[in-house]
Amino acid sequence: MAGAVFSALIGSAIHPKDYPTWLLETAPAIIGFIILAATRRRFPLTTLAYWLILAHGVIVMVGGHYTYAEVPLFDWLKDVFNLELNNYDKVGHFAQGFVSAIIARELSE
Repeated sequence: MAGAVFSALIGSAIHPKDYPTWLLETAPAIIGFIILAATRRRFPLTTLAYWLILAHGVIVMVGGHYTYAEVPLFDWLKDVFNLELNNYDKVGHFAQGFVSAIIARELSE
């Protein structure tokens, strides 16, 4: 999993739309992964939770690379389905809430 995180981070850092925005968008994911690595023995989570956290981290890194409003796949979906907006930010918001709820549930048990 660590390899996937670092690969996504490096890929998102190569020519992002704006480096300050990239840093601000990806910093929470980087900090989160450091905290998870430091606390994995004291507060172990399920494999599912770690995979969901990884997926959310990748969502954040892609959003940081392109900015959430300009992710190419969602621009394509916007054009195909005649939508007004690029809805990648909705995917990010859903993941933020869903993954946080899973983590909170696991830590409360």
